[in-house]
Amino acid sequence: MNRTVVVTGGCGYIGSHVARAFKQNNDTVHIIDQVNREHTLKDIDGYLIADFASDEALSLIVNLEPDVVVHCAGTSLVGPSMTDPAEYYTNNIVKTIALLNVVRHMSKRPVILFSSSASVYGVPDTWPTDEGSDIQPISPYGATKAMTERILDDYFNAYDIHSMCFRYFNAAGAEPFNFDLGQEPGATHIVARALEASIADRAFTINGEDYDTDDGTCVRDYVHVWDLARAHILGVNYLLDDYPQPGAYVLNLGTREGISNKQIVDYVFNKYGLPFVNYGPRRSGDPDALVADATQAKNLLNWVPEHSNIETIIDSAHKWYTK
Repeated sequence: MNRTVVVTGGCGYIGSHVARAFKQNNDTVHIIDQVNREHTLKDIDGYLIADFASDEALSLIVNLEPDVVVHCAGTSLVGPSMTDPAEYYTNNIVKTIALLNVVRHMSKRPVILFSSSASVYGVPDTWPTDEGSDIQPISPYGATKAMTERILDDYFNAYDIHSMCFRYFNAAGAEPFNFDLGQEPGATHIVARALEASIADRAFTINGEDYDTDDGTCVRDYVHVWDLARAHILGVNYLLDDYPQPGAYVLNLGTREGISNKQIVDYVFNKYGLPFVNYGPRRSGDPDALVADATQAKNLLNWVPEHSNIETIIDSAHKWYTK
């Protein structure tokens, strides 16, 4: 079934993959973003270069009467949110409420898919971490994700807006077929940083070697960005087509497999080369391990990661950077 889909932040890393996935699903896709990256917009039906909460963007959403709004736009770095929380609460909360207040007055209300984050868990007491674990974000960025989840739940109960929040764990990799979508240079996570160091032939520093893990470095759950994009197709099918189930859902997206910083750097070192690897101090607020229990996504959506082994993640990202 052809659906009209609007992707806010559709030129960004995850948003561009989501837009591509819906287009390949034969849906009509419109992007709203403040930037224009031509490689992202390949075969997309329409795009508007604007803030997603601008009058122009909100009017477009009303006029398009979309079946789906995928809300990927927002400000998304943990560290900077600690020093400038105003930007995060404005972009991620105030503007999202403006978007939802337009949606709730539409005669045909689209379903909302929201890009949430494992950062809502803060430093979890146990892992793998499931959706019933305590919500205790330790950064303004994580707090904005948790707040938006609560807002969407309230808007479902009050205004019958159906939604699905995906708590991404560590998104990584690049589009695994053409390698023409990926993360822009200067990303903060270790896969991107290690590959950029390798390509530039510069030394790499691992943050921390005294974590309570097998090799002393942080353990994270890395999930390929294309697997995340596929989850959005399945989520819309669940909400609209296959067996419509109204609600405000929250689902983890991860692999249940923890990969340490050292394992990632060792793989890059051995396959692509790094001139030197050393250890520096750990970053403030980093939990020892953050690994997803994504059983609910499997049970509800039949979502199973297909590209999320660490070799495919790193190799696809390397092809994007070098291409």
